[in-house]
Amino acid sequence: MPKGRKTAPPAPATAVKILSDPSRLRILSLLFDREASISGLAKALGLTAATVHHHVAQLRRAGLIRPTRTEMRGNLAETYYEMPAKGIDSSLVWARLKDEDKVAYRLAILGMLKAKINESVKAIRTRGTVEWEVGRLLFYRVPWRRDAIAQVEEVLQDTKKRLARLEESWREETEAGQIAVVITMLPA
Repeated sequence: MPKGRKTAPPAPATAVKILSDPSRLRILSLLFDREASISGLAKALGLTAATVHHHVAQLRRAGLIRPTRTEMRGNLAETYYEMPAKGIDSSLVWARLKDEDKVAYRLAILGMLKAKINESVKAIRTRGTVEWEVGRLLFYRVPWRRDAIAQVEEVLQDTKKRLARLEESWREETEAGQIAVVITMLPA
């Protein structure tokens, strides 16, 4: 494509497909905070540069990221990317989507979560926990008993109370930044 020529944004269904890959979502989450090069992303994600290049090309074609600068390292040109669309009001985008695109988006998110959980369970079996630059996942295996669900519900209620107290203390300190906490119960 010639330089300077802009492409039309992808159709909602195409955008959902682009965002359904966990690696692309992880790339976006890293680029949300700061610019990065393909080699920097590859190192942070534990992927090959070729794999990251493939994902970056798709995100770039979709208009979700853009190059910011290029640095020469020896005879290698290292391009840095950023996510320009940080201040999008997603409620407006969501309101304009067709129902089938909303369903596809929700399914893509569920697929991404399932892939992340599967990837994490493999790592947990090896190391006991999983940490990423953008978050942490803890995994606990509880033996099944008739009262296990009731006990897990108690733990979840206690966790909700603790998170509410934590959120309140954070609000008092600063308005900057947010985290998402996902608590789930899955059959092992």
